[in-house]
Parts: sequence; C-alpha cells; structure tokens
Amino acid sequence: MKRLYRMAGLCLLAGALGSCNRYLDTMPDTRTELNRADKIERLLVSAYPTLLPMGFTENRTDNVEDNGRLFEDSHIGNHEAFFWEPSSGTAWDDETNFWSTCYSIVGTANQALKSIEELGNPKELESARGEALLCRAYTNFIWVNVFGQAYNGRTSDKDLGIPYFTKPETKLERAVPRLSVAKVYELIAKDIEEGIPLINDDRYSKPIFHFTTRAAKAFATQFYLYYEKWDKAKQYADEVLGTGAVSNLRDMSKYDKLTNADEICNAYIRDDEPANLMLIVTRSLWIRALTSYRYAHNGHVASTQTYRSPGPWGGYFPVYDRLFGSNNGALYYPKYRELFEITDVVARTGQPHVVALPFTVDRVLLWRAEARVMLSDFDGAASDLSAWYVSKKGQAATAQQISDYYNVVINPTDPDDVREAMIRKQETVSKPLHPKFDIAAGMQTNMMHAVLHARRILSMHDGTRWDDIKRYGIEITHKLYTGETMTLKTDDHRRALQIPASIRSVGVEPNPGY
Repeated sequence: MKRLYRMAGLCLLAGALGSCNRYLDTMPDTRTELNRADKIERLLVSAYPTLLPMGFTENRTDNVEDNGRLFEDSHIGNHEAFFWEPSSGTAWDDETNFWSTCYSIVGTANQALKSIEELGNPKELESARGEALLCRAYTNFIWVNVFGQAYNGRTSDKDLGIPYFTKPETKLERAVPRLSVAKVYELIAKDIEEGIPLINDDRYSKPIFHFTTRAAKAFATQFYLYYEKWDKAKQYADEVLGTGAVSNLRDMSKYDKLTNADEICNAYIRDDEPANLMLIVTRSLWIRALTSYRYAHNGHVASTQTYRSPGPWGGYFPVYDRLFGSNNGALYYPKYRELFEITDVVARTGQPHVVALPFTVDRVLLWRAEARVMLSDFDGAASDLSAWYVSKKGQAATAQQISDYYNVVINPTDPDDVREAMIRKQETVSKPLHPKFDIAAGMQTNMMHAVLHARRILSMHDGTRWDDIKRYGIEITHKLYTGETMTLKTDDHRRALQIPASIRSVGVEPNPGY
C-alpha cells in the first residue's frame, strides 16, 4: 500500500479510532453541533466498528493447534480463547473491548439518525440516514453473533441476544434487558431493508470505507444466509455478482512477484483491488497473535484442512502456498499487517491498526454457493464453487464430483488404508454437521462440506470460521501438546461467549452455563 493511501485510510477513520469507550463511559453529546449535513456525514466515519471479533474467535476454532512448549503460553487472551474460557478482560482484542466498541458505535449511528430527524429528514441526508441504519445493523449483527447462540428457527425466540439500542445513549447506568436472538435479527432486517434503498454512492469521497450499495447488499447476503432465508440471500448475492460469469474474484497469482509479507498484504487490502467491496480500519494487535503465540494455525492444520489441503480442485491451491512463519509453529498468510499510527512523535508511542475485509467478491460468491446448496440447486452451487476453484488456479468440478470427494462411508470390511482415509476425512474436511435446520444426507450435506471447506480457506485468520462452527453445530477438538484433548460439543453453552464481567456488574443478564 502506498504511504498516501495508508495515511488516507487512517485519517479517514481517525474519528473511529478513539471510540472504544468502556461500557459505562459517557459518550460525547454532539447534538448541538450536528446541525449541518457535512457534520453528520463526518460523524458517520466513526460509525464503523473499530474492533472485530477475530482476535478472540479465531483461536476458539479448529484452525489452531497447540504448538508446544517452544512457545510461551504468556498471552492471556490467546490462552482463554483456545481453552474456550470466559475473558478476564485484560487483553487488547477481547470480549470486553469488543462489547464496549459495539455499544459506542451503535450510539454514534443512533446520534446521526436522531440529528437527521431533528433537521427534518432532508433529502440531502437521505444517504446518510441509510448509512447510519446499515452501520447500526452491521454492528448489532456481529455483536449478537458473539454473545448469542447462532440464529435458528427452533430456539432463537428464547435464546438470549443483546440489547438493541435505537436512541443515543449518553450514559448507561441501568440493567438494559437483552432481547432474544430472534428479535435482534428481526430488527437488523428492518434496518437493512430501510437502509439499502437510501444509499447514494456519489456521496462518498472514499467509497471503499463505507457502505456503498454493493457493500450493503453483500452484508445483506451474509445476514439473510445466517437468518436462514436462503432465497433472499441468493437474491442479494445476484445483485452484487450478477447472474452470468462472475468477474473480479481475487487474482492472487499477481502476488507471485511480491517478495515479502508487507508487499502481499498491501496488495491484498488495496482500495483499488476489484475483489474488495469494503475495508474497515480496526484498532487491533491481531497480527501479533498470528505470528508468535503458542496456540495458532500451523503446518499440520494447513496441510490437512486449510491452505495446503487437497480438495475437488486438485492437490492444493498453489496461490495460497505463500505462508510465513514456521511449519512447527505459527503459520499464516499475510493478508493482515499492523499499521502503527504514531500519536506521540517524541515518545514514539501510538495506536496499532489492522485493515479488515468484511466484504469481498469471493465471500459473496461462497455465500451464494451456500444459499444454492440449501435451495437444492447443486449445479448452481458447483458452478460457483468451480469459479472460485479456477480463480485460485485449481480445477473445476461437477456437483457429483464435489459430492463424491466429501462423501464419507466407513465400512468395516474395507481395507485398512481405505477406512483410515475415510476417518481422516471425517476428522478434517467432512466433520459431521448438526445444524438446527434441515439438511439432507448425501448430496446436500456433501456439497455443504465443500462450501465450508472453501470458505475456511478463504476466511483463515478472520475469526468467521467460529460462525460456521456455531451455525452448523460442528463438534471440534483441541489437542494439547501433551496429548490431552478437549472437545466442544454441538450443544455446548460456550458457543455463546460469556458477557464480560464489567457488563454483568451493572445488571446485564449473563449467559447460562458458565
């Protein structure tokens, strides 16, 4: 990334970088100042999350292993996530800071909405209103997915979600009730449907950092997929991708001539990369966790389940075999880097930032493939998967070929090597699925394994594998270097993270089971 772009990105979100207030902190009361359209539009720069869950959800997944005593077990957040423990509230990228960030960001969006209303909802602020609604919806979406169980049509009307604020909060001194997960999703859907038609991309000076129409529809695709509304998810995906051949998937072969991790990352997060639909600049130490902590992605996981794993596409994706780190320890693909913003030149201190990519063309394609599987459009899903395979220098495959690859049949009369291969597959890329929605055995389940495998590779280090583990009821095991194992069962209460202690102390209801 050019220095000009890096600084522009940081400056653009400068207002957001200081928004990680604690839950009880007083939010700035800017109502008397927000009396012009340009002021409200500037406020919305700080209505995007400045901390995402990846710093504490990725290490809860099956993407990581214990790399042994050669690495110090000194980072409390890394340890707590791997052992599925509640946060102690002492790490930078942790649940406490995340809750506080979401609370603050929702408050900013609500302040913008209130100010627009006080100005009489003028036409020139129509797009700003749409952006504020989408920022509120997105923040609540990632918030409820962390602290609530995965949405499902069977239990979400009873499962605890989060508070859903629709008015500015200046100070919270009361025990705000948590709505059900179902109710939170209902309110998110309302904000999305109201917000998208209002967006006007021409209002943005730097569109890549905002909810443009395409980014908003990409978010709607993900949301309705999680909401089990497969038709709507596909509808929005089609509006982002079109219904013909998909263009602008990430061409990673152009990174081949780049020689170091920083160069690859700079190319990955460029604002003019056609695959990128929206960038978010976060305040995070996440990249340090990828490179040096004991519990991390490693060569064994890469070879059997992620970057170097075989699939219907062939042996492995060569474009992803640009891994940095150590095969015996933390191994990562450099799509993230730390951008350090110096705030005190003399002391050389400042704020660490990581640029995240919540919405890309590749993500939307795999979300559509998932929707198509659930709609029993297996040929359509195979077409989407094949487009992704080929874009990563793999080979295309038919629905039957894909299904056959992920099919697991363990027959006691088979030769030992055949049975062992089936068991390995069941323990890696074809882990049993136990969602709280209906999915048929055979073709539909196997095609879903294909989607989950591809997305696992695409979303490595993003923390969103945790969402799929929750949504599909996937049982995972963490094996310690000593040989001991720990298993997170399908119905384990720890799939909904515990409400931080500082939040519970003001009377917010905790999650049960802890």
